[in-house]
This record gives sequence, C-alpha cells and structure tokens, in this order.
Amino acid sequence: MKIIICEDQQILLDGLTVSLSKEPDFKIVGSISNSLDILPSIRSTKADLLLTDIITKDKNNALDIIQDVLKEFPNLKIVAITGFPDITFMEKAKKVGVNSFVYKNISTEELISVIKNTYSGYSVFPNTDKTKNMILSTLTDTESVILRLYCSGKDRDDIAKELFMSQSSVKAHISSILQKTGFSSMARVAIYAVSTGLIFTK
Repeated sequence: MKIIICEDQQILLDGLTVSLSKEPDFKIVGSISNSLDILPSIRSTKADLLLTDIITKDKNNALDIIQDVLKEFPNLKIVAITGFPDITFMEKAKKVGVNSFVYKNISTEELISVIKNTYSGYSVFPNTDKTKNMILSTLTDTESVILRLYCSGKDRDDIAKELFMSQSSVKAHISSILQKTGFSSMARVAIYAVSTGLIFTK
C-alpha cells in the first residue's frame, strides 16, 4: 500500500513516517506539509491512500481540495486526522468523501488498524454524542448477529457461510458496524462488547 502523509507539524510528520514505515504492508511515498501539495504528490506517486491532517501549512484546509482529488483519483482512500474536536470537520469530511476520520489522541497501533480497514473498504468515524452501549443498540438485527458471530471467533468467510451471504454483503455490514460504533476495527468492537457484558460468548 503506497501512502502519502500530509502534516504541517514536522515532528509529527517525521514520527508518523517512521512509525508507519515499520509496517510491512506500508510504503510511505510522500511526506508533505501543505494540502496544496496533495494533488501533485498523488499524480507523481500514484498513491493508494492519503493520510492527511485537516489544517495544514499556511492554515490551508485539506477538506477544501478533497473533492478535486477524488474527481481525478476516485479510487484513492483518504484518512483525515485532526487534533481539533470540531464536529463541523467531521461533517464536512463525510460530505466531501473522506473514508475515515480519527483524532490525534489515538495510538499508532489503532491508526494502523484504521488505515488497513480503510484500504480494505471500511469507513471509521468517531461517535461524539452517544455512549458505546447506546451505539450498539442502534445496530440492525443482522449487524448484531454478525457481531455476535465475530465475538465467538468466526472470521468473515465463516460468517458469510453461516448466514448464507456473499462476502461483499458481510463486508458492507461490518463497515456499517464500524461507522455506527466509531471503533477502528471489529476486534475492538468485539473486545468492548464482550468485556462490558453486552455480548456473551461460550
């Protein structure tokens, strides 16, 4: 996976570049500080995924150029990251086509998980106004069954066979679960659901 990182704070840019470069599946093909350089960088590197801060160098907002980027590179996956708890950022990110949105207080391990999930076709957005218990209660019956099966140790292939679904359908339901809960991976949803007693496994 070829990744471009856009971050205006040099120490964070260097840290992200070093940390993500250690992941065997990741190749950092661009490290930039200004969102105005995103499109030229993608053109020259043919990157698969963009990890970008929202407010970049010279106070340029990366969200302002995302639609133009996706118009030229519709298959590009985009993860937006910010340190500002501004709900309007998240709303605009969804509107312009950002795939996933995270805050800078997450761990490197969690960020890697978000990147991998995003590249695989899932979306991750934090939920800012509900408790996790309330969020889990918003799952559809099918999503709840899929989560229960996942908690019991079944993988996506097993779930597809057991529910007589295509893998793409299971994938779509998993994406919905991640969007509703704000977790970065099904593993984290499962750990939370089991540890809090919302789902019991044998």
